[in-house]
Amino acid sequence: MATGYTKDFLLDAFLSRYYSLSEEKFAELEIMANRFYNEVGKDKFRVYCSLDAEALRKYKLEYCP
Repeated sequence: MATGYTKDFLLDAFLSRYYSLSEEKFAELEIMANRFYNEVGKDKFRVYCSLDAEALRKYKLEYCP
C-alpha cells in the first residue's frame, strides 16, 4: 500500500515532469495542479496524474537526497 505522501510531495513529483517549461507556464501549471489536488483529493490525484509507485520511486531517486 502507498506510503503517507504529503500533498507537497505529490505536487512536486507531478510538477517535476515539467521543469523545462517557461517560468510563466510552470507557475500556471502549479496553480492548476494545486487546485486539482484540492478538488479530487490525494488518491484520485495520484491516479489521474499517473503517480504510481514506479513514478514516485523515480522522482525520489532523481530529486530527493
